[in-house]
Amino acid sequence: MKFMRGFFIFLGVLALTVAIAVGISFLAKPSEVPLGEGAGAISPEMVEQARAVAHRVGQRMAWTMVLISAVLQIFAWVAALAKTKSVKNAGYDAAKTLELLDAIDIYYDLPLYFGLLGSVGSFIVITFYPDAGLMFAYASTAMGIIVSVILRLGYHTPLRQELLTSQVETK
Repeated sequence: MKFMRGFFIFLGVLALTVAIAVGISFLAKPSEVPLGEGAGAISPEMVEQARAVAHRVGQRMAWTMVLISAVLQIFAWVAALAKTKSVKNAGYDAAKTLELLDAIDIYYDLPLYFGLLGSVGSFIVITFYPDAGLMFAYASTAMGIIVSVILRLGYHTPLRQELLTSQVETK
């Protein structure tokens, strides 16, 4: 079970690190805003330049939102681990610790809620930048599911099994 926990932790950290690194590297690229020549009516070249700029803005917005989603997932992970550690180190018997563990169950679902928040936010973005909104919806939902599964399989379930086993042994 420790191998599985380490494996899932490694995968989660790797996925979040890659999302953050790609997001930062994409955001670090300098913006190239083409300038039209002269004044007067809008030419087809100016329309095409505006489309290209809108496409680049949409891409940047998508990566910014993916980066924000990754940061929220890290926050949810850290919050769940902190609460789990405080329950584990509280010094209560197994029955009371199980009750406390049930009371902090919301922290294991927090990544799912952040993923859902990202999906809802993407519907707003889709209005202006369809490609950016879709990418953000997929990324935030996937990250939420992955982090929630890692927390459940890596921390919640093993601790619960340990407490239930110790509770049976003391009876």
